[in-house]
Parts: sequence; C-alpha cells; structure tokens
Amino acid sequence: MPLCCGRSVQQDVSEPSASRRTGGRVSPVGSQKELTSDTLTSTTLDSSTLDDGEDNLSVRHTQLHVRARSEHPRYPRRVQVLDAHVPWSSSIEGYRPTDFVAKSVLENDCTVKEGGWADPAEPDREAIARRGSYEHEKRRLPVRFDELGRPLNPVGRTGMCNRGGLGKWGPNHAADPIVTRRCPDKPGTPLEVVVIKRRDTGEWAIPGGMVDAGELVSMTLRREFEEEAGNVPESERERFEDLAGRLFTEANGHEVYRGYVDDPRNTDNAWMETTAFHFHCTADLAVQLPLRAGDDAHNVTWLDVDDAEPRYAALYASHKDWVDRVACELRLRKGHSPKAVAAPAEATPPAPQGRRKPQRSMLGLGRLRIGSPKAARPATTGYGASPPPSPPPSEPASPTASPPPSLPPSPPPPPRRSSCVSATADFLV
Repeated sequence: MPLCCGRSVQQDVSEPSASRRTGGRVSPVGSQKELTSDTLTSTTLDSSTLDDGEDNLSVRHTQLHVRARSEHPRYPRRVQVLDAHVPWSSSIEGYRPTDFVAKSVLENDCTVKEGGWADPAEPDREAIARRGSYEHEKRRLPVRFDELGRPLNPVGRTGMCNRGGLGKWGPNHAADPIVTRRCPDKPGTPLEVVVIKRRDTGEWAIPGGMVDAGELVSMTLRREFEEEAGNVPESERERFEDLAGRLFTEANGHEVYRGYVDDPRNTDNAWMETTAFHFHCTADLAVQLPLRAGDDAHNVTWLDVDDAEPRYAALYASHKDWVDRVACELRLRKGHSPKAVAAPAEATPPAPQGRRKPQRSMLGLGRLRIGSPKAARPATTGYGASPPPSPPPSEPASPTASPPPSLPPSPPPPPRRSSCVSATADFLV
C-alpha cells in the first residue's frame, strides 16, 4: 500500500487496536497555482495544501464537520485537525493523516470476491463518477482527487486517509427513515421517534443503512427499518409487514435531507452521504406497530423528541439535526411557532427572505437508483440553485402625469413568524 498519505494502518474494524506503523512522506509542497473548473478533470491536487479558494472546494456558509474528526471505537487514532486546517485551501506543512482501511473492506473487494460490496484497492474515477455525489451535485462541482488519484472529502480534512471501514471510495450512499408518532400514553401526546442502539459505537441513532448497487432508495428505507427495528417473530411477520406497508407509502414520505453526513467513519477519501425521509404514524398505527431490534442493533425504542432526554440530545452523527427539522415542520403545520425561535414583540415589516425549500415527496424516488445517472441529478434547491427571476423594471413616470389619488393608509403587516425550517442550513453537523 502507498505510504505517502501518511501513517498506514490495516486492521479489521471488528478488532480495535491502537497498533500502527508509520512511514512515508507527504509529497513536497510545490508552487501553488490557480485552479479553475476547466482544469478540474485533468488536475490532481496535493492533499497537504490547496490554494484554490473555499468557493470551489471547501464548505461555504456552513459549519465544519466535527464528528468526522472524532474518534471511532473501531478505528485507530486520527491525526488531530484544528478547525482552521479543515478546509483543503488552508496550508498544513507535512500533513500526514493516519492511513487506515479495515480488513473486512479489503476482503470484500468486488473485483476479487463474488458478491463483494467494496471497491477495489485502487480508486476508479469512472466508477465514482457513475455513482454520483449528492453533496457535489448540490454545489454543482465535480469530485476532486489527490496526487494518488483518491477522491477528496468535500468538507475537508479528517485526520485519516484511505477508506477506513467504508467500502466505497468517495461517497457511500445510505438511506435513513425517520419514523415518528404522537405517544398516546403520555400527557400531551409528545412527539416520539424510532431509534436503535448501534452495536459498533453504542450510540442511539435512527435506523438506516447502505443503498445496495442498483437498489431503489425507497426500498432501502423500508428494508432497513424492518431489519433494524422490526425483527419480530415469524408468527408476527405478516402483520408487521402489513403495518409497515401502510407506513412506507409515497404519500406519507417526505424528504428531510440529502447530502453529506458528519459521520465518525468518514475519512479524507471516503465519506457518508444519505437521503433522509420522514414517515409519520397515524394514531391507530402508532399503537399497533411493534418494535424489536435486529442483528445490527442492541435495542430499539420510541424516544421523546426533547433535548432534555439525554439519549436524544446525543443522537449519532447528524441524526438529531434531521429530527429537529421534522419537529419544527410538524409544529408549523399545527400553526405553532417553534419554541426555539421567539416571534418579535412589535409588528414590523418582514425582511426579504429567500424561497422556502419545498418538500420532496417519495413520488419519483422509486426511479432513483444508486449508480445510475439519475442518482445525481442537478440540484433545484440549496447550493447551486438558480435565483428567482428578477421582476421587470418599472416604467418611469411621465413628467406631465398627474399624481395618483391618495389612498387611505394600509394597516401594518402582521408580526413576522420565524421558521426554523427555512433557517436550517442544507449542510448539517
């Protein structure tokens, strides 16, 4: 394995170890040059320093990833990366991230093992392009590669290179169903969400998993929920699948988020991206749907959507942000202002606002397959969205025209109600 990325580590993520071997050097930092979109397809970039401006590669108007720089119980220790050094545009002399790939990833090389789920040891640019990237499509930017031909994390450095425990070079696509209900057994029928306790980290998370090659995203959402939260006895299987069929319908599913995930498994060259959809249980379905943890989870439960609940406040990766967005939207549907945002006391004219991001239903999602050109369609919202058309200029008033008749003053506009949904950034950490 090449060592010029830094310290090299090979171990199975199922067997954590602090043992590492070091060696190699970072490619010397030469003269930095201007990079434009015209040179992206033919230019390889030195991962130790990139001076192409954050407009082109690193995150703008968003937060830096945090969990992607944190420790994972089945990963070796990462090189510490300060906030100021996360963007690829910032220069770090001698950046040497830990080079780690899990044995299970190498053993499931799809070019060696029949039915293997992992990419080959050497990245294939054409395969990465065919797979597509939600995050790069939102920004309308191509995936970039380092001097070894490895794709670069769109947010920046993580302190670890290679693939870690992720099977794919570049984006690894997942699907995450957010299933909620109003608890009928508690005063006030508080909002609850289905969560599982992960076996790898011990953290609570919404159920979800990887999208198989060629699989419909809508199928992944239901399959992962049934596998991780619906491991019911065979005698109850038919009834559970009937209830799940009533829950996972196109009319009931609404997209909450699509893009980069701030995940502790991410590396400089492999990262998680997801499509998160919300499904709300009806009152009768809320009391009938049985929950039982599958093989990938220690436990499963309904959890209060409340920051006072420690398990909810510490949900895995970006999961809490997505559920918070769902809770805001449900409150707005009921006509209540979000608790986290207070309405102004006085009636003032509302400030101009951008267009509200429309909800995307599951209609048409059944045609979305990972690995096909439709998996990465141009963004219509978020980064890269076209601004609304400007209104036509008004004609100047004629110097001889008489002034219009005076009208009674208009009543002041109602107080502006802030929307925590429209204020939520497209990139969540």
